[in-house]
Amino acid sequence: MDEFSSIRKFIFQFVPYTEEEWKAHQGALTRRWLKKGEFLLTEGQVCDHVSFINKGYFRTYNMVYDEERTQFLAFENEYTTDYCSFVTRKPSRDNIIAMEDAEVLQLEYNAMQKLYEKYAVWQKFGRLIAEYVFVFTAYRSQDLLLRTPEELYLQLMQEKPFILERVPLKYVASYLGITPEALSRIRKRLSQKPDPAG
Repeated sequence: MDEFSSIRKFIFQFVPYTEEEWKAHQGALTRRWLKKGEFLLTEGQVCDHVSFINKGYFRTYNMVYDEERTQFLAFENEYTTDYCSFVTRKPSRDNIIAMEDAEVLQLEYNAMQKLYEKYAVWQKFGRLIAEYVFVFTAYRSQDLLLRTPEELYLQLMQEKPFILERVPLKYVASYLGITPEALSRIRKRLSQKPDPAG
């Protein structure tokens, strides 16, 4: 598989495209490698790219009273960006850091606008992705308000069962909006529950 096979499959889930349309999109992509601990974006920068993750994962966090608050965790075959900064061209409030050695395919803002102008399919894809981001963000905000930490943890384990193998517990806890100690208590409590399958 080449470096474009994953992104091709991902996009095709949203919109079918011709070979000409794909070649135009592929030609606008830039491949970038980041070392663990390297920033894709820092607070105060204008976000110029959307980045499709081929390898590794990224953590998006904000600084709140000198404390890092994890907002998003993005893994292989997902996009990561600060969509608000990218669209409005205003400075970002986010920090996006590589948590492992990573490889991304980046689409720059002006290159995306040119694709939109020339190809209706990429306009449609951009709209569908914007809707997806909006819905995901809205659901996440609602979940943090309406669900218990235990429910949030169980949901995360269902959606991303591999997460504890790759993400330090303190960042998982921060993503769930709780302390590491509270997460440890939840995990201990769940481990002591009888297995309904057994």
